[in-house]
Amino acid sequence: MKQLADMINGILGRNVLTEHQLQQIMIGAQKANQQGGMNAVLDYLLKVTQADIDKRELKRFADQIQANPQLGMEILKGKQKPHLKKRRR
Repeated sequence: MKQLADMINGILGRNVLTEHQLQQIMIGAQKANQQGGMNAVLDYLLKVTQADIDKRELKRFADQIQANPQLGMEILKGKQKPHLKKRRR
């Protein structure tokens, strides 16, 4: 967990997440998945991160990563950027 939190902080260029916070998010995401599947996980992540991202775009992105895990690794390593649209207001 620490390595993932460090990687996220490194990608964002500042400390935004501690190992403990990431563990709590993962526990919450797992519970959401058990209760309502991937849509519930996405709703949970949008709520806890307060990300200004359109849920349909996040779902599309998650589907892309599921179909091509290598793309996810390239994004984590900073070789590619995720293309997500902001939420419409």
